[in-house]
Amino acid sequence: MVASSQPLVSAIITTHNRAELLPRALDSVVVQTYENIEIIVVDDGSSDRTPEVVKKYQEKLPIRYIRLEQSVGAPRARNRGIEEAKGEFIAGLDDDDKWHKDRIKELLAAYSDEFSCITSDSIMVYPGYEAPWKKKKIIDLNTLLFTNQVGNQVLARRDRLLAVGGFDSNLIASQDYDLWVRLCEAYGPVKNVQISLQTVYMNHQSERITDRSWRGYLQFYQKHKDKFNRKQRKYKLFNIRRAQGKKLRLGELFSCVPLFRIWKEIKLAFIRKFYK
Repeated sequence: MVASSQPLVSAIITTHNRAELLPRALDSVVVQTYENIEIIVVDDGSSDRTPEVVKKYQEKLPIRYIRLEQSVGAPRARNRGIEEAKGEFIAGLDDDDKWHKDRIKELLAAYSDEFSCITSDSIMVYPGYEAPWKKKKIIDLNTLLFTNQVGNQVLARRDRLLAVGGFDSNLIASQDYDLWVRLCEAYGPVKNVQISLQTVYMNHQSERITDRSWRGYLQFYQKHKDKFNRKQRKYKLFNIRRAQGKKLRLGELFSCVPLFRIWKEIKLAFIRKFYK
């Protein structure tokens, strides 16, 4: 029996035509060591076998299945899940990623109202290699305005997500980054549990990353431009030009990238070239 002192956590998985990958995500929620979890799958108008996959799980588990007959996009689908959730806390999961078994237990143990939300280190899987993503213990707004140090998912109070307006469906990309900035502005820094508690699969990048990425990032830049200082603006524009595939000079690396990111940028450039 679940202890009544445990707050309910709503695990929200939004999915679209990922019937082959969805079971991995669902299985990772089922095995969580934290017990008081409701599982919500928001199907954003899938045309594949997704309904059948969910139905098989529902035969054994009380999964709430929200089926959108037409695709409305990930931000609106995520917001629908948050609106429908019964949990005090929301924890999102992308349909092609997986949680490690202690993720919810560790994130809740680290929670305090002085933080806007809780995230964790991750294992990042790219074509041909994987690497841990180690983050700062405390991610303040200044750090976040340089780069999305938080990642793609957090644990946050449902009422706070609703209060800041949820995911911005006007952005075509960077919707998660945008939400973390607004949460951080409203409720304080993000706390990071310095343990790898999820695996993020980027080894099917052709499906996940298109020119929508830089266009959405440009939208994000324009939306929050007034918040950036001079160094943050330069770094943002540097990243936009790189995402557009423009050739960048070595001098731009040292003039546009903040000192605390230089070594990481050099390593990333080497990895991209080696695994291209």
